[in-house]
Amino acid sequence: MPNVVLAGLFSLLYVDFYWNKLSLNHWVFVGAQILYAVVNSLNDFYFGTISDKTNFQKWGSRRLIYIKWGGILWGLFFFLAWIPWGNNDIVLFVQYLLIICCFDTMLSLVWLVWLALMAELTDNLEERNVMSLNNTYYSIPGYVLIGVGFLLFQNLDSLLIFQIFAGVCAILSAVAYFYIGKSLKERPELYVKQEKIPLLKSLKEVLKSRSYVTMTIFRVFNQLSGALSTSFAFAYLFWLGDGYFYIAFAGAGFGVIGAMINKKLSEKIEMKKLVIWGRSLQILINIATFFILLVPDFKFVIWINIVVTGILGGYSLFDTPIMSLVVDEDEVINRQRREGLILGTNAFFNKIAESIAPILGTSILLIFGFKQGELTQTPEAYFGIKILFLIVPSIVNFIALLGILFFPLHGKKLEELQENLHSMHVIKEEEYNDIPRSEAKFRID
Repeated sequence: MPNVVLAGLFSLLYVDFYWNKLSLNHWVFVGAQILYAVVNSLNDFYFGTISDKTNFQKWGSRRLIYIKWGGILWGLFFFLAWIPWGNNDIVLFVQYLLIICCFDTMLSLVWLVWLALMAELTDNLEERNVMSLNNTYYSIPGYVLIGVGFLLFQNLDSLLIFQIFAGVCAILSAVAYFYIGKSLKERPELYVKQEKIPLLKSLKEVLKSRSYVTMTIFRVFNQLSGALSTSFAFAYLFWLGDGYFYIAFAGAGFGVIGAMINKKLSEKIEMKKLVIWGRSLQILINIATFFILLVPDFKFVIWINIVVTGILGGYSLFDTPIMSLVVDEDEVINRQRREGLILGTNAFFNKIAESIAPILGTSILLIFGFKQGELTQTPEAYFGIKILFLIVPSIVNFIALLGILFFPLHGKKLEELQENLHSMHVIKEEEYNDIPRSEAKFRID
């Protein structure tokens, strides 16, 4: 839940807050985004590799230590994001750049190792899907808090109440992360005896994997599409009015229903097929909706679109389980359990896409005449918002679809991978259990 609250509310509001409401100069904004792309793509890679190398004998874990303490700092930077330092472009530039870099650094520190931990906890595909579905359930209160925060931010003349709300969310999230860091257990048997390999050699082994490359293409363009959807909710409100928020919130609820449906279908149909079907239908529906909406009287169609695409988007349930398969394959082929490196290098590219989204979205809005800080927009601006809402994501989602189409871990190859992985983990657990308790540097009990 805290992942959803902090990351979701921030991504929903930060472009609106700094670019629209505080009217940060567009080219200053673009410059900050470019610097942010460099800093935060590198720190994802760094934190991914460093968590793999963390001395778990010394710290008691190689993942949970970062969740336990990093979550507190993440909450702090989330709260500080909504307190303006001034109203001129230089001050706003410095604040914006520092906030997004610090916020995303803590996001990387916590969320990256959280995802790595999810892949490590079990190698059973069905159990991973159950964990992913449970994460979806636990995210529901987070979506409620996002909805409350969005309404407070949009409908109040003063920021104070929203700032208090943000502070409460930050405290609750920090407490949750601290509790998680103390409660969960890792599986040191999977990596305690593995050979240390130089970073460059590890990178070569990972980057030449077809599974890694195709899944990275899929996730990078997913990230770009998601950022375009959430960061420009303020623009969609101009076109659709306040009703957009409520139907979009309902769409998130239908997304939970979609996740439940996909979980049930995954018992008989492979995840890859479900992702391909869901993504293809989303693209077709968005394109059809765009052309239908050229007729002004058919505006109600957008509500149908949001609900249907929300249900179809339930395949997002498989994002972490499918990425975990890349980690599994790497372990079987290269005898290395290195979730952090794989997720970190993937996040390196994801963060570039995440930084491009605000540049691309704001540029499209300005091309069509969108006026920053204004309460009304021209018909041309409304047309640009439609393109940003329906056509651009469809193009991005199509490229993502190509990635998953060529993902090789399915069918017989997936079955063989799971068999080999299970056999390898049985051997590792036996070897770990044979280590004498007196050899403390090799055991954690």
